[in-house]
Amino acid sequence: MSDSSRRKQYVKKMLISFFILFCFCLSNETACAQEENNDNQELVNKIEELEKRLNELTEESRARRKLEITEQEKQEKEKEVLEAVSREYTLDPKHSFSLDYTFNYEYTPSETITSQLIIDRTADHTIEHRISTSYSVLDNLAVSSDLPFVYRYNQLGTDEEKDETDIGDISFGMAVQPYKSKAGQVAMTLNLGAKLPTGRSPFKINPETELSTGSGIYSFSATASFSKQIDPVVAFWNLGYTYTMDATGLNYRVAENYILEKVETGDQISFGGGLAYSLSYKVSVNASFSYGYSYSNSYFYRNATQAVESGDQVSASMSMGMGWRASQKTSLSFRLGYSLTGSGLTLTFRAPFTFVL
Repeated sequence: MSDSSRRKQYVKKMLISFFILFCFCLSNETACAQEENNDNQELVNKIEELEKRLNELTEESRARRKLEITEQEKQEKEKEVLEAVSREYTLDPKHSFSLDYTFNYEYTPSETITSQLIIDRTADHTIEHRISTSYSVLDNLAVSSDLPFVYRYNQLGTDEEKDETDIGDISFGMAVQPYKSKAGQVAMTLNLGAKLPTGRSPFKINPETELSTGSGIYSFSATASFSKQIDPVVAFWNLGYTYTMDATGLNYRVAENYILEKVETGDQISFGGGLAYSLSYKVSVNASFSYGYSYSNSYFYRNATQAVESGDQVSASMSMGMGWRASQKTSLSFRLGYSLTGSGLTLTFRAPFTFVL
């Protein structure tokens, strides 16, 4: 073989080797590029998955923030819960006018035997329809009035019965909130009231045929009411004092030769408290306890050597109630109370309506 032929074969081998090497490098580079592309795609998938999860967390956070109660909403919720207990715990905004209707039924078994010289007119059944109005002069000052209509029924034995329908004792009041409270803090309301003897006086009726619908005396009261939200319940309590004026200028025949001329009435102290719990935005329940201590009355009779004392009296009761928010303007409330110092019970229904003037 000539040198020229050997050189051509050598060159041919070299070209083939270079081509093989080039193909190998190209395939290797292609494999690396493919692997790199796979890694990049996997990284992109992970980033997309993280972005999706982040978006889900963001939406969940927004939803939770929407469900969270603001400070104002907490105060409104506390007010709605306490309205089912008593209107003495809350005040409406300035220039608000509220109208309340309250139905109250009381059953008191006539089982107590007292001296005929101590005036204590009781009835088996008492139904009271009370119309109450309140006007908020300021955000922390309100004035109110109560007008009761009373029906009383009493049955003695099997065939003797008495009943009476008339107006009761009208009362006026003023409520003051000394400081503005925030959710979670103790809220205090001071209530001052005066009751007028507009009902049938127990000292001016014929006890054989009539029943009284009032107390027959003037009285003045001062009550401090407190409340505090302790999630998930609201605690409330109160302390009160009632001053009663004496009944003078009487000429009431109680028995033969016994003419009542004057009654020195005893004052009363009271306190109570309880818990309220909101089951939902529309329904709440509450339980409360009340206690009252009345000092002795002194009855002065004509030609009597000394006054007749009635002795101090104690009263206590337990109540269970429920509130239902019927609309934006009113929340209906129901309460059942049972006497702990007797066997009587009370049933109360209240429907308040508030208007902003």
